[in-house]
Amino acid sequence: MSRMRALRIVFDLLLLGGVTVLLVSCNGPRCVRTTVSYDDLSRPLPIMSCGSAQIHDLLLFFLETNPQADISEVTEIAQLYMEEAGAEGVNHDVAFCQMCIETNYLGFGGDVRREQNNFAGIGATGNGVPGDSFDSVRMGIRAQIQHLKAYGGKKRLRRRLVDPRFRRVRRGSAPYVENLSRKWAADPEYGAKIRMKLKSLAGQSY
Repeated sequence: MSRMRALRIVFDLLLLGGVTVLLVSCNGPRCVRTTVSYDDLSRPLPIMSCGSAQIHDLLLFFLETNPQADISEVTEIAQLYMEEAGAEGVNHDVAFCQMCIETNYLGFGGDVRREQNNFAGIGATGNGVPGDSFDSVRMGIRAQIQHLKAYGGKKRLRRRLVDPRFRRVRRGSAPYVENLSRKWAADPEYGAKIRMKLKSLAGQSY
């Protein structure tokens, strides 16, 4: 199936489901444009940068791996990532791809349960430790964005602190996605895995 046909099907489903799709690009007031291509894995990618994917890009990227997902849910989550990341100057593409890794494309199945609204394994250290829980999907996404900002730079938060581990991070200690390895997660390839997801996402973009 061609990408254009897949996109048409997605929009038909969205219209039938009564979902409002906001086709917006990253225009958050805190975002910094980056010239680093997602395809160019030789150059490190700043966490504090502007994402380029739009809602339909994120949705198609997600459905490529989990075609059985609830389209309304994924659309809402993608929109929240763009809003929350844009407010803090964090790259929403990075955060969304990280969520896909941490939740197995919202399949969960590990120590973190769906009802925790924890989309990045915050506080989940393995051996059955479930990690932190958040009151809503938005607050869970906001916590992830704030945690990324803690690692990515030293600027103050623009929204109320909800990340319980924000102050445990040495601010600016992982300015690039690649630096998240052995910091956010013990996996030495953690950053590289996010970069590979971003490369796949770039292939979905129009």
